[in-house]
Amino acid sequence: MLQNRSVTDIVRSVRRMFGGRPRAAAVLITALLLAAVPLIGSARTASLSSPSAGYVGSATAGGHYDYAGLIHVHTTYSDDATGTYEDLARVAGGQGIRFVVVTDHETLKAIGDGKQGWRNGVLMLTGVENARPEGHLLGMGISNAPNRREVPTTAYLQAVKAQDGLSILAHPAHRKWAWEGPVDERIDGIEILDLADQFYAAPLEAKLAAVAMLPVNRMAGYLELGTKAEPALRIWDRITQQRRFVGLYAADLHQAIELWGEEKMVFPPAEDVMRIARNHIVSAKPFSGEFTADADLVYGAIRAGHLYVAVDVLGDSTGFMFKASNRGGEAWMGDEIRAAPGTRYTVELPESAQRLEAVVRVLRNGIEVARSAAGQRVYQFVDDRPGIYRVEVTTMVPTAFGPDREMTWIYANPIYARDAAV
Repeated sequence: MLQNRSVTDIVRSVRRMFGGRPRAAAVLITALLLAAVPLIGSARTASLSSPSAGYVGSATAGGHYDYAGLIHVHTTYSDDATGTYEDLARVAGGQGIRFVVVTDHETLKAIGDGKQGWRNGVLMLTGVENARPEGHLLGMGISNAPNRREVPTTAYLQAVKAQDGLSILAHPAHRKWAWEGPVDERIDGIEILDLADQFYAAPLEAKLAAVAMLPVNRMAGYLELGTKAEPALRIWDRITQQRRFVGLYAADLHQAIELWGEEKMVFPPAEDVMRIARNHIVSAKPFSGEFTADADLVYGAIRAGHLYVAVDVLGDSTGFMFKASNRGGEAWMGDEIRAAPGTRYTVELPESAQRLEAVVRVLRNGIEVARSAAGQRVYQFVDDRPGIYRVEVTTMVPTAFGPDREMTWIYANPIYARDAAV
């Protein structure tokens, strides 16, 4: 009976069962906590909708291509993870995901082992997660890197830059691994949303409610945990006012809870994590099927900021676009445009925005300056001022044992409106 309903509908049904009675909810949570251990190890959510199932990257109505993908996932090349490149490609391909950037800890060995390439309709790419004295960095689009901590971070960044690679701040809001120190100009971007970090940072009440929802619907459990990573967004807004700086999503997929010795429980499984959120790159041209050209397309889109982050479990975001135009030309998210009278910014939302009653929030230099009506699929505004304009799209999401709350569905990379006099 639950399997054909949306995640948000399921959560509202559970909440109605208790009519706002916290004591009854607490009894349910306690009982489910006791039952959760066997469920966590073996259960699979039945008939979850796949936000992009069947999607193969056809041109959108706007004439560009929209490809969903994951960045920052781990395999058995990492000591603390399970799953192989083949496993990930199988699951990702079944969900319409078109690219995956694997970033195992301190190793690029998979490149030499021939793991990169097209598998099951998914472009599998190899990067690295590197622990530095200041924090963690992702390296992408490279074939080698000095992974020893004793190598100065400046030398590491120079090695990545010399290969025309990308360096990304990882775990910027993590209580243990948050970046300490200046953000070097050779660092290209930041994880503005990290799934694993959200789980760790969630308050106890949210974790209890998430466990309570596990037997009902795992995706509903995520809704209890998902929040905005405000510290990461503040860093992003600060640096984008100085230079272009891409924001992206990190699945941080490990599929492993360490038990004893080398024994691990496969949880949360890739089938679940891949449904929750994705990066979407936008491109003027499609994948060609040729590895080198397509890898360049992905890394080029990331570098340019032609990317938005979407919590696709709420609704398929495919087809979203944020752009600006004036007499001087047109800019996509991630691009620069000269500020001028009549500069028009346009946000295009997919069909699912109406069901979600989604609201577009426009931020200039990190401060909200405009917002749309709920459910409006095309929102336009005119602003001739210089500034860094980015968009968040929000929706109201139910919680199992509390009131609805606002949750960000889409984060778009900014458009950089530069002063014409500069």
